[in-house]
Parts: sequence; C-alpha cells; structure tokens
Amino acid sequence: MTRQPWYDSDNPSRVARGASWRVGLWIIGIVIFFGLLTAGIWAIKVATSDVRGAGDQAQKVNAANNRIFAQEHFFTLYNNLLAYDQQLDQAAADKAEHPGDTFFATNYSGLVKTCIDARNQYNGDANKVTQSKWRDPSLPFQIDNLDPKTDCKETEK
Repeated sequence: MTRQPWYDSDNPSRVARGASWRVGLWIIGIVIFFGLLTAGIWAIKVATSDVRGAGDQAQKVNAANNRIFAQEHFFTLYNNLLAYDQQLDQAAADKAEHPGDTFFATNYSGLVKTCIDARNQYNGDANKVTQSKWRDPSLPFQIDNLDPKTDCKETEK
C-alpha cells in the first residue's frame, strides 16, 4: 500500500475524513478570530467611553438649538413666574370677596401651586448641565422664595 496524501486519494471517504478536521479547525479559528476582534472592539469602546461621553455632552450642550432653547426657556419660565405671582393678588381678592365659595378658593390654590411649580422648574433647570450655561446673565441664578416678586404669595398691603 502506497502512502499518499489524503487529497491525492481516489477513495472519497479518505478525502472526506482528511478534509473535515481541517475545515473544522478553520471554522474554530474563524470563530476565535471574530470573538477576539469583537472583544477588542468592546474593550476599546469601554476604554474611550469617558472621553467620548464628555465629547458627546459638549456637543449637545453647545449645539445651537440647545443654546436657543435654554435661553428662551429661562425667560419664559421667569416671566411666567412673575405673572403667576402678580395674578395671586387678584385671585386672593376674588377669594376674599366670595368667602366660602370653593370655585375662588380652588382657583387661588391652583395658582399658588402653578407658581410654586414654575419656581421649582426654573431652579431645577438652572442646575441642568444642558441648560444652566445658557441662562441669560440678567436673570437670577436661582429664584428666591423669600423675594416678594417670586414668593408665590399675594402682596402684603
């Protein structure tokens, strides 16, 4: 019997046996290669995530749409808060003119709540990373709940 390589053999089963384990090794090698490639890509993404996250944040904070929105948003919140506080005088007068009337009492309570919500939203947004930088310098950094213009109480007479 002559020893010839499996690939030169005329016997199909010998050819299949000889080729199958080599094909299996190639498949295992390819799976290991792509597994290591995937793990390497993941490791690079993890290693650069802090820098990439800071860069993404800077892009979002400095985006023109964010700047415009934040600047307009603070003016809207502040002016709404001033209006709600001023409207409390009329709501308190209506409530005093109609003692025991739940309609006017509810309107007054609702306006106080709306005013407080607006003040808290302004103060919360003033601390948000995407908005705080773009608050106009003419506006307060935080709304003081002791300031008579923004205390959400009717004006003392």
